Amino acid sequence: MEQVNPKAETRLLTLLEQHGVPDKVTQKLTANGFCTIESIAYSSRDQLLALQGIGEENIQKIHEIASEIVPLGFTAAIEHDKWRRDLLRITTGSTAIDRILEGGIETDSLTEVFGEFRTGKTQLCHTLCVTAMLQRSQGDCRTIRS
Repeated sequence: MEQVNPKAETRLLTLLEQHGVPDKVTQKLTANGFCTIESIAYSSRDQLLALQGIGEENIQKIHEIASEIVPLGFTAAIEHDKWRRDLLRITTGSTAIDRILEGGIETDSLTEVFGEFRTGKTQLCHTLCVTAMLQRSQGDCRTIRS
């Protein structure tokens, strides 16, 4: 089967059609709220079997295809530790804030900034936008080292 980039944001159900799933079945899945391969892969087999008009054989085939396309499974602690060690941080432009954040804002994560009116949240976000665009060779994006 064709290898799909695991970093891809979402994969639409049309990918199932490339693996031999009939268009009629993908339309029924979409009508029942399953619009991406991920939504199928993360659903239990029982949830899929509850759908009307899709046979058990089709459900089994669809679930197997979705599980092959979407990387599911266990990540060993050693692999996760390596991923954390290689994680990049973006400087905030302030050494004091970077020190509090242990090197800056983490990449590959969602960071929420909140606070009182006129405390610099917008300025911080503008600075992060600029430093995120600068090249790593300029020293504005650092790798965490334990």
